[in-house]
Amino acid sequence: MVRGVFMAAAISLLAIILLIMNYLLSTWLFGEKRNKISDTDGENFHRWVLVFIGIIVLIFSTVINRIDSNYVIWFLLGLLVVICIFQSFMEWKYLKESKQYVIPLILMVFGVICATGIIVINEQMKYTTFQEVVSDQLNEETTVRSISIYVNDFSNNVLEREAKTTINDEKIIDRILEDLSNLELKKDNDFRNYGVYTIRFVTTNQVEEDHYSTESWYIDLTENYAIITEGSLGSYEIVSETGHLKTIKSLIGSEEVDWEFEEE
Repeated sequence: MVRGVFMAAAISLLAIILLIMNYLLSTWLFGEKRNKISDTDGENFHRWVLVFIGIIVLIFSTVINRIDSNYVIWFLLGLLVVICIFQSFMEWKYLKESKQYVIPLILMVFGVICATGIIVINEQMKYTTFQEVVSDQLNEETTVRSISIYVNDFSNNVLEREAKTTINDEKIIDRILEDLSNLELKKDNDFRNYGVYTIRFVTTNQVEEDHYSTESWYIDLTENYAIITEGSLGSYEIVSETGHLKTIKSLIGSEEVDWEFEEE
């Protein structure tokens, strides 16, 4: 969500810059010959349409936190295009002789290109890997003390633990880590749910010379999503087919580990 807000702010800033550029370019190119819509019969219509657009933006800002960040970005981009087209239309209709209407059209094309570039870069920045996300907690120098697996049940729309186990066997731990190591992820903080499996890691890392820190941290896993509470915390869509739950599923009910099942 933070990145979505940043993107919305970037496109809003771009719109403000384009409005300023429209004023500066028309002043520079036309100088004293520059005409204003406020000096024509279209003044009232122009003003009220801008007020209407302002009201829409104000209403939209009150619900922005409840809307998918992608919709917010496309709404603002569409609004940017509408404002430029409207300004160009008004200048064409009422200031036709001055040719000022060409400037908003050029700026609109420039703005769309810039906004599209921002969106593409933002989309690329969403892609990462499991190893990158938890690199501070889990790397080549890390000692994994234990891994606990909690099996969750959502059948009654309430989070309930069905079973749990704690694993200290290094071979099993290595198998689980191997399954997770190749996960390719895409940031998706609009996902709101718990994982079918909650994994608790207890790890030790060197933080200073001769000083080590042991901490526990969690991830929630489903077939398609990972919710991570450490590192670059957030929700991620799993975009690779790596069998990340292979070992975990094979252990459920297995005699390789000791399970504690919740009583009904």
